[in-house]
Amino acid sequence: MSKHIRLLAGISSLIFLAGAHGVLAQTPDWQMSGTFAVASEGVSKDVTETDGRGQLKAALEADRGPIFISAQWRNLHEGGGIDGQQEYVLGLKGQSGGFDLAFSGGYKIKNNAPSGFDAHFVEWQADVSRTFATGTTLRITDVYTSDAPGATKGDNWIDAGLSQQISARWSLSGSVGTRHRTPKDDYSAVNLGATYALLPKTKIDLRYYDTDRHDAGDAFKSRLVLQLMQNF
Repeated sequence: MSKHIRLLAGISSLIFLAGAHGVLAQTPDWQMSGTFAVASEGVSKDVTETDGRGQLKAALEADRGPIFISAQWRNLHEGGGIDGQQEYVLGLKGQSGGFDLAFSGGYKIKNNAPSGFDAHFVEWQADVSRTFATGTTLRITDVYTSDAPGATKGDNWIDAGLSQQISARWSLSGSVGTRHRTPKDDYSAVNLGATYALLPKTKIDLRYYDTDRHDAGDAFKSRLVLQLMQNF
């Protein structure tokens, strides 16, 4: 595990140990939330995961104090007949010095993988963000696994993002990321887009994605993705 992942994990764990007892005592009930989204194409870590096809995503999350648990599903279109992915996530979140911090571990399963394919894996994620009075949010995300699906082993994705609230309905955002995979296909990527709130819990997002590895195949080429998201 990389040094920055260990650092963020340690910070998040300290937040949990320091405040869990008091917060849980003041929060007797689990708070439930969910998201459903439909997109013109599925994108993960700024590259396609549906090979130009549309994607449906659904997630449920339960929160109590610093603890959150979630279950997620989305369709995929990958080699060997893989057509979906399940995710089960357990994490901690909190605040320190004006920063929002979160650390989680997710158990993930590729659905309908061919025989012999390594379809089960654990992914660790750390997030640090801060929102200013101007409506500007800065964020850094690091996603790491030591045993990625298939032939890929180590996989580390680092993404730094910036978003700006323009009005009550409009926001602009973008990020730059880099991914190191063992044994091959490292790349850097960028995305830029705009989000509009149709209703308080309904948003539409138009986003442009690109990487520096067009030579690695169609998955790494530029694309424009439209997504409708409903929170509940």
